[in-house]
Amino acid sequence: MGGFLKTWAGECSAWECDGLGHLNMRHYMTKVMQARQMFFIRAGLHEAFKSNAFSSVRVTDFHIKYLGEARPDNPLFIETGLLSLGEETARLCHMMYHGDGRIAATVVENVEHISLRTKQAFPWPKRFEAAITPFKVEAPQPSKPRNLSYDTIPSKPRETDIKKLTAKHIGSGVFQPFEIGVDGGVTPQAFMGRTTETISHMSDGYPEFLDTDYLASGKSGALLEAQIFIHRPAEAGDAYHFYSGLKAGNAYTRQLVHHIFDVVTGECFFSMIGDGCLFDLKARKLIKASDAQVAALQTNVVEGLRV
Repeated sequence: MGGFLKTWAGECSAWECDGLGHLNMRHYMTKVMQARQMFFIRAGLHEAFKSNAFSSVRVTDFHIKYLGEARPDNPLFIETGLLSLGEETARLCHMMYHGDGRIAATVVENVEHISLRTKQAFPWPKRFEAAITPFKVEAPQPSKPRNLSYDTIPSKPRETDIKKLTAKHIGSGVFQPFEIGVDGGVTPQAFMGRTTETISHMSDGYPEFLDTDYLASGKSGALLEAQIFIHRPAEAGDAYHFYSGLKAGNAYTRQLVHHIFDVVTGECFFSMIGDGCLFDLKARKLIKASDAQVAALQTNVVEGLRV
């Protein structure tokens, strides 16, 4: 067994933070993108992320856990290891740490090796397989799912399927050129960014957001863990609809499911299931929901909702 490779080091900048005062979910993945690229470059795919590359890697799904808030000016670094390697795929583990060694977040992701001409997966070069072996690792316990499961099989719904449920259409927009990666598709961080842009509209999952006294008292909500599936690459100029619904909730967490659909075809670009909580911005800690808050949640559960 090999070891983790340091693949990124920097800090949490103030402009990367959101209204909660900590690193926005989009920018966790922006940093992980650099870690992913560094990992493959160090393993011998030196040209994979350049504009004239013949082949590259594409993320198909990932799991993220937030374990220690990253706030403005906090130094951070990422170490990356290989969990498994297939003929055309790889499973990576990224461990993000604070400068003092505390874990900030973990990301376990599946990627595929693709031709940039055909956009189809094809085998890794033999030299790569040999070069990446020293970085083979076992998954650290903190990176493993808490309330989610790697056995989840996404349903890949169409927009017409979701319209039959009580999940809400809460976001719309058009993907822009700056959101595109080397592979020509919308990046994972851009999808996550579109999720965070709709948070204030997720009132079925967070009825507390409709209570001005709750917000005025310095309380909000936060994401603890999420599993994301990218079903079909989106391109610049693709218009989307964003749907969100509550799958389950209790005193400690609430589980929401989000889908992003192609406005023209109705196909699903992206699905996400996430565990969130109520959050005290002053004490910087999770809040246990009251019996009344849990009861209010139950009335918003969307029956039949799947990731």
